[in-house]
Amino acid sequence: MNVEEEKLQGGVQSLEVGLTVLDALTEHNAPMMLKELSEVLSMHPAKVHRYVVSLIRKGYAQQLSDGRYSLGERAHAFGVNALKRTDMLELTQKYIAQIQQHLNCSIHVSKWFADGAVVVQSLESNHVFNIITRVGSRMPLLKSATGRLHACLQPEYIIKPLLEKEWASSAKAGQYPANWEEFLQLKEKILQQGYASVTGDMMAGIHAVAIPVYNFSRQLDHVITCIGTEDQLPADQMQQAIDYLLGIQQQIDALFNPQVAV
Repeated sequence: MNVEEEKLQGGVQSLEVGLTVLDALTEHNAPMMLKELSEVLSMHPAKVHRYVVSLIRKGYAQQLSDGRYSLGERAHAFGVNALKRTDMLELTQKYIAQIQQHLNCSIHVSKWFADGAVVVQSLESNHVFNIITRVGSRMPLLKSATGRLHACLQPEYIIKPLLEKEWASSAKAGQYPANWEEFLQLKEKILQQGYASVTGDMMAGIHAVAIPVYNFSRQLDHVITCIGTEDQLPADQMQQAIDYLLGIQQQIDALFNPQVAV
């Protein structure tokens, strides 16, 4: 046993017990009576009470008017500070890998910058035919699933001038949405369903589905887009892919909101 291991083995037992009590309050996701907390911890109520009192004094727990105990302001601040330091893109890498393995499609991840939706990560599929989107590419707001989703989740005063610029430079018969009113209709649909999709709108025979990833404060962090050919994402099987992607999104949401059903 080396010196570092000896130091770790020393520890402070009372602190560890106190943190175990705090863990129980955290994992329960609801206020608890002392008896209930005691049963969960398999610890005598009097002993649990002493630790709870100390947690209350330091602001990590609080006693409600009905006698139950819950997390205090310091515990909430501790959690918020940890979430603020979380790199959402790094956090979602394992989910992105799952999507690629399950659907065998090309994937790109995009973020919103001042000049629009920009690709920050691009992954190729194992398919013979790959749709490659270069990192740094700015996605069109009207024709791409990526752009449409970003456009729907940004303030209208920012989006409207950008859309008008695209309409002016790429106006053609049959384009949808063709004006601001049609965009608002599309926006309502996308926000209601929780994703954006296109089937050949940007390129014939190429389909795409985009889902949003929100941070702890429910602000858009980035968008994950799955892109494939008719062989990879058949039009008649798109809903299956969409359901799978929404399931992945729900798993990501559950990381920040444990009450989300997965």
